[in-house]
Amino acid sequence: MPFEFDTLLLITAISFVAYVLFALSGFGSNLVTVPLLGHFLPLTFVLPTLALLDFFAAARIGFQSRGHLLKGEIGWLLPSLGLGIVAGTTLLVNLPPAITLGTLGAFIFCYGLYSFKERPPRFQLAQWAALPFGLIGGVLSSLFGTGGAVYVSYLAARGHDPRAVRSTITVLLAITALTRIGLYMAYGLYAQPNVLWYALAAAPAMLAGVWLGHRLHLSLSKQRLIQCMAVLLAASGASLLLRAFA
Repeated sequence: MPFEFDTLLLITAISFVAYVLFALSGFGSNLVTVPLLGHFLPLTFVLPTLALLDFFAAARIGFQSRGHLLKGEIGWLLPSLGLGIVAGTTLLVNLPPAITLGTLGAFIFCYGLYSFKERPPRFQLAQWAALPFGLIGGVLSSLFGTGGAVYVSYLAARGHDPRAVRSTITVLLAITALTRIGLYMAYGLYAQPNVLWYALAAAPAMLAGVWLGHRLHLSLSKQRLIQCMAVLLAASGASLLLRAFA
C-alpha cells in the first residue's frame, strides 16, 4: 500500500481517541480503531499495524499496575488463548474480506448494544471456564483485534477486584499482541509496503492517548464512558454490516 498523508492522519486521529479509551478502561482500543479503519483499509493491513501499537500501549500500562496481576488466571487462559490466536490468524488470511468485515460488524454492533448498560455478574464462573473463554478471545484477538471484551467478561465473572482485572487485562493484551505480531509476520502480513512506517508514525498519537487517558482516569464517570463507547460501537458495527452487504 502506498504511503499517503491522508491515511496517516486518519490512523493517527483514530488511534489517539482509541488509546485514550484504552488507558481509561484497560481494553477497548481495537473496538474503536478496527471497525473505523476497516471502512478505508483492508483488515489484513489494519490488524498488523495496530498489533504493534497494542503491544507497546498494553506493556506500558501493565508494567505500571503489575502489583495487582492475577498470575493464576493468566496461566489458565494462555494455552487455549494461544490456540485461538493461531486459528484466528489462519481465518484472517483465508476468509473473503466481505465475510470478515460483515462478521466484525455484527460482533461490534451486538457488543455495543449489550454493553450500553453495565451488568454485574449473576454467578461466579469456575476455573475451567478459562479454556473456552481463552479460545474465543484468542480467535477474536487475531481475527479482529477485539479479544479484550472476552477477557474482561471472564475475569469479572470470576469475582475479582476491578483493579486486578484491569491490570491482568493489559498484560494479557500485551501477550496476545506479541503473539499476533509473530504470526502475522509468519503469514507475510508485515511484508506489505509501509505497515511498519504507519505504525511508527502513529506511535506518538498512541503515547499521547495513553497519557491523557491516565490523567482522565479518576475524573470521568465509568458508567458514562461505557455508554458513550456502546453508542459508538453500535453505530460503527452497523455501518460495517451495511458496507459488507453492499
